[in-house]
Amino acid sequence: MTLRRYDAPSYRTAVIAFPASEPDLEKLLDEIGVGITIEKNCLVDKISGDERALQGLVDQYINADEMQYLAKRLDSLDKSEMQTFRAAVHAEQLITVKDMINLTFNLHAYTVVIDFSDITRIGKNYELNRQLVMNTRQMEQTDFAEIGRRLISDQKGVVTPYGVLYSTGNEKQELYNGEQFPEYSYRGEDVATVRLEVGDYQSGVKYEYLYLPCWEVEIRKALCRLGVETIQPCVTTLDCHAMSEEVYRIFTEDYPLSEHMDTLNNLARSYTGFDDQGRDAFHAIVKMAQPKTPEDVAVLADNFYEFTAVPGLKTPTEYGRYMIIESGHYDLDENLEEYIDFKGYGEHRIQMENGRFTDYGYIVYRGSTPAVEELLCQNDRQNIKMGGM
Repeated sequence: MTLRRYDAPSYRTAVIAFPASEPDLEKLLDEIGVGITIEKNCLVDKISGDERALQGLVDQYINADEMQYLAKRLDSLDKSEMQTFRAAVHAEQLITVKDMINLTFNLHAYTVVIDFSDITRIGKNYELNRQLVMNTRQMEQTDFAEIGRRLISDQKGVVTPYGVLYSTGNEKQELYNGEQFPEYSYRGEDVATVRLEVGDYQSGVKYEYLYLPCWEVEIRKALCRLGVETIQPCVTTLDCHAMSEEVYRIFTEDYPLSEHMDTLNNLARSYTGFDDQGRDAFHAIVKMAQPKTPEDVAVLADNFYEFTAVPGLKTPTEYGRYMIIESGHYDLDENLEEYIDFKGYGEHRIQMENGRFTDYGYIVYRGSTPAVEELLCQNDRQNIKMGGM
């Protein structure tokens, strides 16, 4: 899209490929004098490409973040859904981004017929769109050919350049109110989702969603759409299946999330570098180190690769065998195994490394970061005090 600020000269434009990365979008909008706002202050000069369904937006005033959200929604549609979207935009003569966003959530209200040669397929597609889901027994007992013949004979379809559009009779909902975006994860693999809530049920409740890790500008935009300047007035709800109970409790029960959003966002960014085994190892480290604050958790995540965590080990003998045979540090003739004191070597290593056995396995810290060392020392002092009691 070629956009310019509504009151700017025609030569001061920005060409934006939607969906754009948030830093790129912010930079391009700043260049044409458009900041963070919910106002429709961008004039669409031109839409390049072959997406005719969006051409109705040319010469319209739009909000760039709305367009960003719509582009993400369209990017997630499959070929059939996109064809339905195009046909419905044409038939309904939609020319606002708000209406198009709501349409992406209501595609089940339509079905498009392009090929009339297969009546059974027409009926099947229509019925699946209408019911959204059908089990095997329902599929076997349904006469899709009869449904297809009845649909065509009713002659209630609307001819569009993308096929004949039929209504399924499903009720359409306005999920987007023109200000706060409905919940929708574009990436689909977010580490955590935070719901921000302001208002009450008398004046009206507003919701916005953050999908972590996110850019700092995305947080500012969400607050703008809620009409607040900081997160403090917001009621926050955290959903994070990737994080352990210990981490979740620190950010939701022990400390107010609204005061530690940046810390949680940075922690989520660390999580994106973990594979499944790394995530389990990190949670074991958290359980062992017993961090008390969100910042403590972030310190452990930032220095995760200074730890060695070997899953499954429970005894000094197992650790000694692992180090001598399985770690690859030594070349050993297997005929010598029965002569090796694995237990003694394991005990020596554990004492030298100050390692610990946990439910996960053996964990040892091999770094020298002062913040991590202090955190581990605090935990040791607490354990000694508890033992004395």
